[in-house]
Amino acid sequence: MKNHFTHFGELYRYLENKPVKDDFLHHRIPHGYKNFSKEEFLLSVRYLALAFHQQGWRGKQIGIAVSPSPYWLMLDYALMISGAVSVPLFTNISSKNLHYQILDANIETVFIESKEQENVIHRVGRSVETIYLADHVAGYHTFSEFLLEGQKIDEAEPSIFGTLIYQMKESDTATIVYTSGTSGRPKGVELTHRNLISQIHATAKNYTFDKETDIAFSFLPLAHIFERMVMHFYLSQELRIYFADDVKNVGVLLKEVNPTVMTVVPRLLEKVFFKMKLKAMDGNVLKKALVYLAFHRAITKDPYSDIGFLDKFLDKLVYAKLRAALGTRMRMMISGGAALSDMLYKFYLNIGTPLYQGYGQTESSPVICANTPNANKIGTCGKAFPGVEVMISQEGELLARGPNIMRGYHKDEVATKEVIDKDGWLHTGDLAEIDAEGYITITGRKKELFKTSTGEYVSSVHIEQKLVSNGWFEHALIVGDGKPFVVALLFVEPDFLERMATKMKSTPHEVLRSEKLKNMTHKFIKKLNLKLNHWEKIRDFRLIENTLNIEDGALTPSMKLAKKHLLEYYIDEIEEMYKDHV
Repeated sequence: MKNHFTHFGELYRYLENKPVKDDFLHHRIPHGYKNFSKEEFLLSVRYLALAFHQQGWRGKQIGIAVSPSPYWLMLDYALMISGAVSVPLFTNISSKNLHYQILDANIETVFIESKEQENVIHRVGRSVETIYLADHVAGYHTFSEFLLEGQKIDEAEPSIFGTLIYQMKESDTATIVYTSGTSGRPKGVELTHRNLISQIHATAKNYTFDKETDIAFSFLPLAHIFERMVMHFYLSQELRIYFADDVKNVGVLLKEVNPTVMTVVPRLLEKVFFKMKLKAMDGNVLKKALVYLAFHRAITKDPYSDIGFLDKFLDKLVYAKLRAALGTRMRMMISGGAALSDMLYKFYLNIGTPLYQGYGQTESSPVICANTPNANKIGTCGKAFPGVEVMISQEGELLARGPNIMRGYHKDEVATKEVIDKDGWLHTGDLAEIDAEGYITITGRKKELFKTSTGEYVSSVHIEQKLVSNGWFEHALIVGDGKPFVVALLFVEPDFLERMATKMKSTPHEVLRSEKLKNMTHKFIKKLNLKLNHWEKIRDFRLIENTLNIEDGALTPSMKLAKKHLLEYYIDEIEEMYKDHV
């Protein structure tokens, strides 16, 4: 049986020839989960691919704007086998970005879930066909209709599906994934079957799973290449996969599903950390003292040092209860999408939850390097992924080369040549260091390494990460490019404001304007400044209550700050902080 598949058609055959698996994919429904066996999944992919082929979609870009679920995977897989190009669309995308992507990718058909989505899409283009995921919607084609149509085609001519797989090549474009566009318009990243499949094989070399005992839990958007690649890997390993219906329900669902593995983003780890701490501190003076000791120990101890009596004592009384929030069987959490602080890294490892930080980009399908169970170093993003070459340029930029590097940006040769040089190296735009053991540390973003008017360079991401580390701020934006010193816009966490308002018997808005919060922030920044170079120190700040969202352009679909937009929107607040300086 061939297990070194080179495209998704061969992966389909590989899964088809493996033993029966009844407990495979699980879709969240009210009061439980709907189960799909492996056979049901593969048959659905087969029927959909045949129906899509009959529609004449080969070579066309088809949008997927549905929530993460087994249906999302079926659509994605079937589109690739039919010869179409899937274009994932975030369900919470801004209308501006949606408009750009539909036009740029020439999307004529989009799979959707709701009337609201249809209205947004039709504001962009009335001619775009919308196909509903529901069983029946009057006047529209639906997912179920395509399944039935594909089944009829298969019964009449069963050889067509085999022909579709035979026609597939590893060099075929499988998908176009749009980047977040934090500093400008998003770019369409063209990824081939070879790009995506190379990541599956590389992941299998770094992480070991058991299809009988491992359970994967998924709550991140599949429109993001990180979660999507991981999902391809889970499928290749025949793991049981459970999907969350809403990120707000993750805490409850973790206890229900009790998974062994999941991919996470640092922001979620931060939120879980602070919720754990708040809940644990809810008690008498003795309990609070114990919790303070436990948390201090967990964020400062070297996880690889000897475990002493104190650690065993704290594990029994505190850490075991903290782990329970993630279920009782978690043996692997893989973090990506943004920088992970050393404090959080140590905390999760010390409470007994294996955590592995990785790094990558949409342009690299996405993983370039990652920590693993056999090689895990705090403060780094691990070693280069199998098959991926890395090097540091003379400017200190991380370069990567390998089978995972994108074909290029859709309809943009100029931008492609700007990031992929003649020798095939992808210029990541990130500054990095590689130590003697091969571990890679990202030190900053090349574009976010700005220069003050005094000629000093400042890495904004590093300082922003420190600012949100105390749980008070949802987001932080460092400003100082071409300015005499550094200032900050601090977007206060709504839950934090609510808690302070309750304690102060006031309103969140009054708390935001209070001297108490300003003084607390002054003290926090003063302490942070002690660890920064004199030209990096934050000289002023503004506390902001506005909740940032995607629709108004303040956040990207992957929840990163759209910095260019924010710098323009808050120009008055920024200029006020510099008003007494030239």
